[in-house]
Amino acid sequence: MRRLQALFVVAIAMAWMTGGHAHADQLPSCAIPAGTASRVFPNEMPLTLQNALKDKVGDVAAPGEPFDSTDVVVTGRNRRAIFVWERGRRWVVATEHGGRGYNDPVLAFDLSPDGVSVTLVAVRTAFPQTLCSTAHELLDVR
Repeated sequence: MRRLQALFVVAIAMAWMTGGHAHADQLPSCAIPAGTASRVFPNEMPLTLQNALKDKVGDVAAPGEPFDSTDVVVTGRNRRAIFVWERGRRWVVATEHGGRGYNDPVLAFDLSPDGVSVTLVAVRTAFPQTLCSTAHELLDVR
């Protein structure tokens, strides 16, 4: 009986620890709005934007790279980029935030006309089911 109880506890613990990772693998494919370009993270982002993002959220893994999607620390990075959109001076960066409460922060930045400075305009916490609509909204927020 004790062995059965121990196996049950282990099974519950494993399901709980991998629960956040399940969300990380179930992200929607968001349609890119008209007049908006998809950019490769981080290669097609201005350096000032890369630095502003790192200052705000820390080290961010590229899409598809390993990151700590749960509170179990393996890589030391609990953020991963989902996508980057650019419309004029507005840049929207969607990320995954791992940990005990997995979520998808979406950040909007405005790049100065000369590309020297970046202003964080808004940060919204989304989840897989609200990721696309949140990113669309942030393209137009003032």
